[in-house]
Amino acid sequence: MTDAAPARPGRRANLLVALVSLLSVMLVLWFTVTSAAPSIPQPAAPTAEDAGAGRQAYWQLRDARGNKQGQLISLGQAQLAGLGAIASHGFRPDRLRLGIIGSELRVDASHQLPMKRWLNVVIVATASGKGFPSTRLKVGEWTLPPMLSRWALEIGRWYVKRRTEVPPLDGMVHDFSVKGGTVSAVVSLPGKMGLVDQMAGAISQDIDSSQVVKVYCELSARQKKEPSSDFAEQVRRAFSVDPAGASLPGFNRARFVALGMMLVSDRVGDFVETARDDIAKCRISPVPASIYGRYDWPKHWTLSAAIAVGAGVQLSEAVGEWKELSDSLAKQSQFAAGDPSGFSMTDLGADRSGFQTARAAADPERAAQMAQQLARARPEQLLPRELTVREESLTNPQFIQRYGGVDDPRFIARVREIDAVIANNGVR
Repeated sequence: MTDAAPARPGRRANLLVALVSLLSVMLVLWFTVTSAAPSIPQPAAPTAEDAGAGRQAYWQLRDARGNKQGQLISLGQAQLAGLGAIASHGFRPDRLRLGIIGSELRVDASHQLPMKRWLNVVIVATASGKGFPSTRLKVGEWTLPPMLSRWALEIGRWYVKRRTEVPPLDGMVHDFSVKGGTVSAVVSLPGKMGLVDQMAGAISQDIDSSQVVKVYCELSARQKKEPSSDFAEQVRRAFSVDPAGASLPGFNRARFVALGMMLVSDRVGDFVETARDDIAKCRISPVPASIYGRYDWPKHWTLSAAIAVGAGVQLSEAVGEWKELSDSLAKQSQFAAGDPSGFSMTDLGADRSGFQTARAAADPERAAQMAQQLARARPEQLLPRELTVREESLTNPQFIQRYGGVDDPRFIARVREIDAVIANNGVR
């Protein structure tokens, strides 16, 4: 048997040229698709008006989730700006800006990449009859015509469809129009894969939905047998459920999601795609739990903890601030009974205590100790009493006069004081 003939010098040269050419193309694409800086300037922290308008927009989009018939959405400049402001704040350093220019909707997005590069994307949408709007997509320095833009969006839809059912583009958005400074369309969004879910999924850690169901059903059974409205008791019950050999940091995260489902809404299970069928056999109405006679603080604490483990601490922190900013304009808080309207430092203390406890309990080095402490936690450890005597019911002008904004040094110093109290007196 003879040895294979060695590669001829000409063939090696051709391979080298092909490799260099491919590398050159990749470098050109990298430096033309990405940029050295974001196209959107550093946004200011959201104001109360931004948070309120953003929440109005979210309520409309929420009604479109899982709605196969489609929901009519109508957003003005204020709602679009509010959505952009709170998204940029919650998912920083990424940035989002939405606005209406003439008869077009323009969406600018900047996403930070490795090697100090940025992916800058612009989408311009124009009415085009009954179906999906005509779009022009720009990625970096590349501007795509409407046909190629639609193909690119179809590729994005295909990517998402691998994880959940997604309507065709013409079913997702249709009857699109921009008139009189308002954009309107009939929108149908995937039930558990909205914008926030997609962005949060990029920064969250996996949570086993079966573990969430296990904790929730055990909490439900215990509540039916021994009803309790004591928040600390509900926490102790959650952290007394046997992990049965599961990874403790992951099981702790499941406990916080199950608590959110138990005390706030079973929709909290959306973080881990827990279907209602999974909990049908043990589902009960949310339990009104209280601490120091208040029924709103457990909701703040629990929801912030669930968001922290389901979507990241940064988002959980931002959501607490948005809620208080929005309430500074409202006559009635979204947490209703027992929760005064206006910006509340006590509510913010409950938010921060919740997500900081969740962050510690999900830390592999602290998971066991935190689980033991939470299994016998007292109210004073979950929400130190010192945090319950701070300012409440601040109107927006009062908040601005006293603290300026959520990026003002005075507000930041106040938050640090709250955090110091939690560090010294909370579960640890």
